Amino acid sequence: MNRRRTAAAVLALCAAGALTACSSGPAHPGAAAVIGNDRITVATLQSHVSAFQNAAAGDSTALQQTGVSQKTLALLVSDQLVDQALAKEGRSVTEGQIQQVEAAYLQQAGSAQALEQAVVDKLLLAPADLELYAHLQAGQVLLLQAAGVDPSSSTAGSALQQIVSKASSEIGVTVNPRYGSWDAKALTLAAANQPWLKATSSTTA
Repeated sequence: MNRRRTAAAVLALCAAGALTACSSGPAHPGAAAVIGNDRITVATLQSHVSAFQNAAAGDSTALQQTGVSQKTLALLVSDQLVDQALAKEGRSVTEGQIQQVEAAYLQQAGSAQALEQAVVDKLLLAPADLELYAHLQAGQVLLLQAAGVDPSSSTAGSALQQIVSKASSEIGVTVNPRYGSWDAKALTLAAANQPWLKATSSTTA
């Protein structure tokens, strides 16, 4: 399979919102989200957001983006969910597969500097989090392949949505309402409709 084509296809899926499905509700104290028995702490989320803000310092376009905390949490939840879904299939993402995805992105970007800038501007992540993003993409490819779906096919998006939605229901995902609520149909994290969040969003997103 053409690895560059596969990576580009899965990147498009993620950009289209094919992340994960879960519910909002009372999370464990200090948790931004709980996936099965695994927690993503608020501190962990904030460390990723702070790393992005530091990397984007001086980049007005990136810093003006809204919902960074929600988008970052969506990535972290998705990565955990896909990882657990793969474990149920007796599979896991290897370092080599992560490197293949990263190499495909580097080829597309043309240079390491251009890739780092794209990670900040388009993914709203610190360059160091490209590995996390590549891990998710490689995991999504494995899930599709396990289901007998070509990741670069026109049906990959809908197939991935069904696979991840099923995994979310089976594993169970709860998001701290501070970060919004999950739309099971759209598979996206909607912004929280809470007045006090507006006061904190300027410093955390």
